[in-house]
Amino acid sequence: MPYDVCIVGGGVVGLSSAYFLAKLGLSVNVIEKDSIGSHASGFAYGSLSPLGEAGHAEDILPELEIARMGMDIHALFAEELVENTGIQTDHRFRPALDLIFTEGEVVNAKEQVEWRTDEKGYKVEWLTREEALKTIPHISKEILGAVYTEGVADVEPYKLMLALTQGCELLGVDINHGNVVNVGREGSDIQIKTESGVTTCKNVVLAMGPWMGGTSDWLGFNVPIKPLKGQIIRLNAPNVEINCSVGWKGNYACTKPDGLLWAGTTEEDVGFNDIPTPSGRDQVIEALDKMIPNLDEATLVQHTACLRPLPLDGKIILGPISTDQNIFLATGTGRKGILLGPAMGNIISQLITGQKLEVDITSFSPNRFN
Repeated sequence: MPYDVCIVGGGVVGLSSAYFLAKLGLSVNVIEKDSIGSHASGFAYGSLSPLGEAGHAEDILPELEIARMGMDIHALFAEELVENTGIQTDHRFRPALDLIFTEGEVVNAKEQVEWRTDEKGYKVEWLTREEALKTIPHISKEILGAVYTEGVADVEPYKLMLALTQGCELLGVDINHGNVVNVGREGSDIQIKTESGVTTCKNVVLAMGPWMGGTSDWLGFNVPIKPLKGQIIRLNAPNVEINCSVGWKGNYACTKPDGLLWAGTTEEDVGFNDIPTPSGRDQVIEALDKMIPNLDEATLVQHTACLRPLPLDGKIILGPISTDQNIFLATGTGRKGILLGPAMGNIISQLITGQKLEVDITSFSPNRFN
């Protein structure tokens, strides 16, 4: 018997899709070419902030409604997955402090404070230099001010992936390793061809992150995705505890529940090279030193790199393709995969089972490129 759904890709989008579909009683098979959590979904920072980064108007998420849904689902996962699997995801609400160093950033930041204050569930305020330093004494004294936000959160991505994997398996999802080489029709069914065999299904979800571009040849359908490399370091920083996510120009730092200071990130257009580099490490350290100076006693514990899926127009790709209504694409999250992934998985489950969608995804249709 063919599966109701096959999902190609075992990242946060793919596993979230599998989880919600299996909860609805569908038979689901996930095919992942590597080990679960070995790419961006397992190596991400794990910030959950639908409001973007203050001081940078272009960072306001076009997927704001989906991001809101993502926040709700993460709160659900924090209870449901932990209860069912016993695996803690380290989900926690903690503030964010966006540092402002220039007058131009001040203008943008104060404008964003205005609209952020209207967002339900968040407390947002402008802090003077003195107020910001009182909140986090370790930050740079060169700032002009900061935007303080309560209501945002974070999660430990690798633990989330472990919990999702076990949660899926408890619901009967089959998770297999295989390198998919083609997807095509065989009568009323869809065949997923791997290097070792063929799997048949009624619907397929392609959630392959930055590797989605390769599906264009299979589908005869343009999927303009490229990888965006990001590098993160984890430091042992004695006597320095940053109990909120400090940010500046796309960089961030926060002391996580593991006791380490996580800091990132780079944005590198280097193809599929996901090897951590000394230059990437130094770039992260330079930005970290600007935000939080005097970390001379800190020692490097871990240095990771991953590839995020970046679509041509910067918006997620979500929905069925025009040439086959049983083939669904779910990718293009950029740097917000952990936040958006669970919501995208929920929406995929609604699409496949014919439910009414909770949000409008028209502008994210894969067909906008074809």
